[in-house]
Amino acid sequence: MSQLMDEILRKVRELPDSERRELLEILTSRTKSSDQKSATREAQIEQARSVRGKYAHVPTSSDSFNRRKRAEIKLENRRLSSPTRRKR
Repeated sequence: MSQLMDEILRKVRELPDSERRELLEILTSRTKSSDQKSATREAQIEQARSVRGKYAHVPTSSDSFNRRKRAEIKLENRRLSSPTRRKR
């Protein structure tokens, strides 16, 4: 074992029983917390994988959407700057 582990074990052996139980509770809660975070991350990864390709059948792409949106904006701008538009 490493020197660090030997030192830790020596100090733990010197602790009174009540403090050993407290230390065990702390270590156990941290392990559970770490396991929960790992499980949550795995669930997020699985969810992301399950969504991949979900919209592959949709006939539009983001590029074509952007082109349509730019055309819409140009049309709106022409309408707003049109001389026939009434002024308030």
